[in-house]
Amino acid sequence: MSRDGRVARRVLAGGLRLIVRENRAAPVVAMTLLVEVGSAYETPEVNGLTALLGRVSWKGTDRRSAAELVQVAEDCGGDVESATDQEYAELRVRGLARHWQTLLELLGEVATRPSLLAEEIERERAALLSQIRGLEDQPAAVASRLLGRALYGDHSYALPTAGSVATVSRLGRSDLVRHLETFFVPGRMVLAVSGDIAAAAVLDEAAKAFGSLARAGAGPRPGPAPGRPAVARASERRDTQQAQLHAGVLAPPLGDPDHVALKVASEVLGGGMSSRLFRTLRDEAGLAYAVGSMYPSRRLVSRIVAHVGTAPRNLAVAEAGIRRELGRLADEAVPADELVRAKAQLLGGLALDLRTTARQAFYLGFFELMGPGPDYLDRYPVLVESVTAEEVRRAAARYLTDPSVATVGPDEAPDRPSPSPVESAPCCR
Repeated sequence: MSRDGRVARRVLAGGLRLIVRENRAAPVVAMTLLVEVGSAYETPEVNGLTALLGRVSWKGTDRRSAAELVQVAEDCGGDVESATDQEYAELRVRGLARHWQTLLELLGEVATRPSLLAEEIERERAALLSQIRGLEDQPAAVASRLLGRALYGDHSYALPTAGSVATVSRLGRSDLVRHLETFFVPGRMVLAVSGDIAAAAVLDEAAKAFGSLARAGAGPRPGPAPGRPAVARASERRDTQQAQLHAGVLAPPLGDPDHVALKVASEVLGGGMSSRLFRTLRDEAGLAYAVGSMYPSRRLVSRIVAHVGTAPRNLAVAEAGIRRELGRLADEAVPADELVRAKAQLLGGLALDLRTTARQAFYLGFFELMGPGPDYLDRYPVLVESVTAEEVRRAAARYLTDPSVATVGPDEAPDRPSPSPVESAPCCR
């Protein structure tokens, strides 16, 4: 990403934030509109509403049909997409920089005047239901769902982003309209633009494209973050050749003093082929088909998850190995060479992700929406490089203890204990 690109920021009267970064590396432009909404802002009764709305948004406006929207984008040398996560919904468009005004107009039209036609809703509902059923056929996705319930309990963070078959099947157009009017409002929006453009001109045109948006909904935000996991173990029987085990802990949000140190800790734990879990569980013990760890950035509360796919008979040994490596991070300082390697992998992964203009626009908007601001892209590498081995150990000792465990696989193998069902008593920390 060009570090000398000019960044401009403006807040419109209604609260919509505009972020523009000039990048002359290629004659392209990408625009992403991020909205503070997602499954974390839903209730169990309407889970999947944001995902369905995102799918339908690009399927027509009061001016153009779905085919016409796509054609305009393709005439500009680009395309349109949508995405949904726990904490945001995204509408994005990209194409040749010389067509930036047309692309901006297109994005503004979709964001402010979607038609939400009944036939398009039904078509996208069928596609979303197919996606949900597909996820239920993937043991790793099922384990992730189970661990979410184990960690977050009844909190909305436990709700799956795509929803469930039961909830998505009963959502109607009135639900989508209400959701749009409640959450897709200027005060919850960030428009980020990156490309071969003049920032001042884009800011002026963006103000015109979105300035008429007068929705003033004040949708609810997620409740207080859970202080500890809801349960210690969860399991689900599946007739699979491979068993999945996810071990997770609650972790602090983006901006917390321990956040970056724990990012490094997660990289040491399972960030690549040189990580501890990969070396000990896969290379040395031969237990794992797939292994790793993850720590997504969140506004309220996140999770650090170590995951492994293994033969059912090896589940107990794999779980013991994960617990051992979590304990090592809490008890021992990471050696200097391992710390340097983990930092390089962490920053290298981000640099590779930022190769496209579309991802540059996304990160500008994401960090603005999440709180640290768009300049966090420049500050983050400095923060990572400054993390010490002792900071990693202290953060690990505070958070990487007593994980909740979710398992998915076939019936009990002779040499391992029976998996525990979802328990009602909270686990100790």
